Order: sequence, then C-alpha cells, then structure tokens
Amino acid sequence: MQLRRLVILFALIGVVSGFEFEDQKNFFYSDPNTISYTPPATSTPSPANWGRHASTPSSPGGSGYYHSPPRSTLSPPSTPSVAVPSPPSDPTSPPYTCTYWKKHPSAIWGWWGSVGNAFGVSNIPGMGAKMNLLQALSNTRTDGYGEICRQGTAALLNSMIDAKFPYTSAQVRDAFTAALASSDAAAAQARLFKLANEAKTYPKL
Repeated sequence: MQLRRLVILFALIGVVSGFEFEDQKNFFYSDPNTISYTPPATSTPSPANWGRHASTPSSPGGSGYYHSPPRSTLSPPSTPSVAVPSPPSDPTSPPYTCTYWKKHPSAIWGWWGSVGNAFGVSNIPGMGAKMNLLQALSNTRTDGYGEICRQGTAALLNSMIDAKFPYTSAQVRDAFTAALASSDAAAAQARLFKLANEAKTYPKL
C-alpha cells in the first residue's frame, strides 16, 4: 500500500515539472529600458514621374507657381498696295487731243503751212498769222486767242483725218474766223473745239 502511494507521488511530481518547463518556454522577458525604433516609410518615384515638379496648378487661381504662356507679338501682315496705272495720255484712235498732235509733229507732215493760210485769215490779234501749225499747237498764251489757236488747229487736223468728226474742215475754218472778233468769243469757241477733240460732246451746228 505504501509502495503504491510512492508511485503515485512520483507520477504527480513528474506532471508538475512538465507544466513548469512548458511555462518557461512560453515566457518572454521584455526589458523596459530597451528603445524600439521604426524607420519612416519612404516611397520611390516611378520613372514616369522623374524630373517633374511636385505640383503645377492648372490655373493662376491655385496655389504654387504658375507660368503663363507667352503672348504673341506678331502683327498682322499689311495689305500690299496696288499701284493703279494712269490712263494713257494718247488716244488709240481719232479724234486726237491738242496734246497728242503737239507730241507727234511727224503726224502733221505736209500741213506745215502758216496758220493764216490754213484758216484763211490775215491776222490773229496779238499773235499774227505767220506761225506754223506746230507753233500754234504749242503756244502758251492763256487768253482766248491762245486757246483757240491750240484747239482750233487740233480741230482742223482731226476734221482732215476723221470722217466722224463733228466738224468738217470748212466748218472749223468758218467758226475759227468768226471767233476772232474778241478774246471771249475765241475762248467760248475754243471750249467747243476742245470737247470735240476729246470726243466728249458733239456740238450741234
């Protein structure tokens, strides 16, 4: 009986020792003086973001730096000016102006006689009657007599080469002679000759 009790006692002692050993394995001692350190988390930028600014606002109203686009300073091209040619001073068909006859003396070859002979007059007040037709066309007098010599001579030449001219050669001579009565009459007839020479108005005779 005593032996049985001893066996049970030793068995209990073994069980208790086993429990103590397991408790020692599961026990962890932490030193309160030990300082723990956890490094901060860092992120590595992806290659697509290398070289970019941290933040660029899309409008000037946001925070941060805003780079406004440069303004264009180009001025609009100017419209090139087109030079309008002046009309030719010489007509291409009769009647011809006094200026045309004056610039083409070879066109009146054969009619170089004096104004007196051409119009059948012996004198033109203040001018005589001995000047030739080119001199009559080129005279610089500003009164009625000077003007009728220019326009009357051109009218006589036009009547000789242009069948459609409103005056015949005889009508030019008669009107020329009648206008020599005064400077005003000569100026008035010279205006009518000029209109005919420029093919602007055909006077009624």
